[in-house]
Amino acid sequence: MAEAFAALPEMDKDSYIKRWTIPARSVDGVLPRHGVVVDESSGSSGVPTSWVRGRDERLATRQLLQVGFSRTAETLRKQPFVLNCFSLGAWATGMNVTTSLTDVTMIKSIGPDRDKVIATMLEFGPDYTYIILSYPPFLKALFDDERIIWEDYDIVAAFGGEGISENMRAHITKYAHSAFGSYGASDLEINIAIETDYTVELRQAIAANPELSSRLTRQDEYGVLPMIFQFNPYDYLIETNGDGELVVTIVRKENVNPRIRYNIHDRGHVLRVRELNAVLREFGLEHVIRQQFLDLPVLFHYGRSDLSVDFNGAVVAPDALRDVLSSDQSLLSAVENHRLVSFEDASGNRQLHIALQLTSKATTEGTFEAASYRTYILERLRSMNGDFNNAILTSPEASLPTIAFYPLRTGPFTSDGSKLKNEYVWQLGPTAPQDWELDLTFRAQKSRASAD
Repeated sequence: MAEAFAALPEMDKDSYIKRWTIPARSVDGVLPRHGVVVDESSGSSGVPTSWVRGRDERLATRQLLQVGFSRTAETLRKQPFVLNCFSLGAWATGMNVTTSLTDVTMIKSIGPDRDKVIATMLEFGPDYTYIILSYPPFLKALFDDERIIWEDYDIVAAFGGEGISENMRAHITKYAHSAFGSYGASDLEINIAIETDYTVELRQAIAANPELSSRLTRQDEYGVLPMIFQFNPYDYLIETNGDGELVVTIVRKENVNPRIRYNIHDRGHVLRVRELNAVLREFGLEHVIRQQFLDLPVLFHYGRSDLSVDFNGAVVAPDALRDVLSSDQSLLSAVENHRLVSFEDASGNRQLHIALQLTSKATTEGTFEAASYRTYILERLRSMNGDFNNAILTSPEASLPTIAFYPLRTGPFTSDGSKLKNEYVWQLGPTAPQDWELDLTFRAQKSRASAD
């Protein structure tokens, strides 16, 4: 049986989702007449993709979210009040969170609107524990807002859509007494795995000990500290293929649209708790083991493998930037190379910088109209990718994307040509602007250009 299963080909969005219609991907080739909820994502392609979720699978998602919520609620001194600040409307996460938690708690579905969050907390006062759910950049900007005295309130933060650094967690927990993340994907389910006390302490121990990191992770290979989650193996079978990518099978047979060996093009791997604990004992980390609540397998997640970056819950691909550059002859002639640079600034804000290297000719002549093209490129990317546009509209001002043109072999392109292949994505640390002389002076605007 195991050999037969392993022989099944991997599926992904291009080979499976785009190839077949929604009914063709459904059990028995038809969609149920009732009980189906449709949400959507547009991702890096910009073309909205609808995802159908039947009653049984929504129940499973609801139960998992409610279990996580109940465990949090057990530790609270005050009545919980959930503020759902994920994007609402057709987007998957916000809608599913609301429907899943309505039966078990008091909830207000606000969306990523700081003004409404603060107004709600001021109106209801400090007699509740506010469980604020959103993307990390929103949480960072919210807690930086000085219109409310945060120490007067009891807060729990939960995030999804992208990972965080431990520096960012430390910043959030100045205001919230805990901050936990969730891992999911519209292609699969919104809540496949969750951070726990055990995985957070494990991640912090790995961050502090390079030797432990080399024993347990692939941080040296991928250049990023992995997010660490636990998941239910009775719901999900998670494999790692030869390219280091996660291949996920939803084990439940009730799903309207089954997923069997689905590759979402994220890097990662799984370890059993007993394997991890054996290594932790070698390093004298008994205090980490004591945080273990459930003997569930542990997922190490390193981000996307398809050279895309996350920005405020949206996926931005260098191929999309390439297509924008190719769409205009002047741009195509003037730009030598392009790069998406993701980093955390000194204030803990996650930043996306779009870097463009001019050709030798454009650098020498100095006649290229860079100013007008910065706006053009951002507008085109927003038009192509609805999620990216929504991420800009809901992003705090300090985290809006920046864009700059650089003369040949300057700034982040100083060492270009030293490697055989171009690097189209950089994931950098907080010292990036100083180390790489990034020009962060031109920042995107939330409003759209009238010509769009």
